[in-house]
Amino acid sequence: MKDIFEIEILKLKNSKILSIVILAPIFMVVQGALNLIRYYNLFTGKGQDVWKQLYSQSMIFYVGVLLPVLVSIVMTLMARIENANGSWKHYLSLPVKKEKIYGIKFIIGCGLVFINIAVLIVSMIIAGKVIGIQGHMPYNMILIQPMAVYVSSLPIMAILYVLSIRFSHMALPLGVGIGLSIPAMIVANSKFWMFYPWTYPIMAGLGGDMDTFSKGNIVYKISFIFLIIVFSFGYVRFKKKDVA
Repeated sequence: MKDIFEIEILKLKNSKILSIVILAPIFMVVQGALNLIRYYNLFTGKGQDVWKQLYSQSMIFYVGVLLPVLVSIVMTLMARIENANGSWKHYLSLPVKKEKIYGIKFIIGCGLVFINIAVLIVSMIIAGKVIGIQGHMPYNMILIQPMAVYVSSLPIMAILYVLSIRFSHMALPLGVGIGLSIPAMIVANSKFWMFYPWTYPIMAGLGGDMDTFSKGNIVYKISFIFLIIVFSFGYVRFKKKDVA
C-alpha cells in the first residue's frame, strides 16, 4: 500500500495542484480582508464582532464557488493520467488489488482538499492579526466550522471522484462539479437542499452565521450517508469491471 501511495504522489509532482490548493484559499481570505477594510464602518458600525465579519467575508464565496471548483479539479486530476494515456488496463494488470488503488487515490484527493481547508484557517488567523482585530478569537468559528465544511464536502468529493474514473474526458466531471455549484446558494434555501450535496458546505460554513442556511447536525448525517452510498457504488463498479 505504501508503494501505491508513493506512486500516486509522484504522479502529482509536476501537476502544480499543490500550488493551486495552497494559493486559492489565501487569495479568498485576502479578498475578504480587503473587503472588510474597505467597508469597515458598514460591517462593524453596530458593534458587530470583527472576527465574525472577517470569517463571513472570506467564507461566503469560498463555500459557494471556490471549494466546489477546487474539488472538481482535484478529483478529476486523480484519474487524469490514467484517462489521458489510456493506461487503466495496464495499471490494473499489476499485482495490486483494485480496491487499494481506488481507496488510495480517493484518500490523496481528500488529503489535498484538507490541506486547502487548513490553509484557509491559517490565512484567516494571520489576516485577523495583520488587520489588528482586537478581542477574543472565536475558535469554534475560525477553527471548527471550516472543518465542518470539509466533512460536508465529502459527498461532492465522492461523486466527482466516481465520475472522474468512470469517464475518460475531463470535461464531464469538471462540468458537473462547476456547473452544479452555480445554483447551490438558491437551492440551499429551498426544500430540495437535502438532495443537492453542493448545498452542504454552504450550510456547514454559513449556517452558524446565517439562519437562512442553518439546518443543524442533519447536514453532517446526510453527508456521511451520501458519502458511503456513492463511494461504495463506485468501489463495487471499479472492483468488478475493467476500466478502459
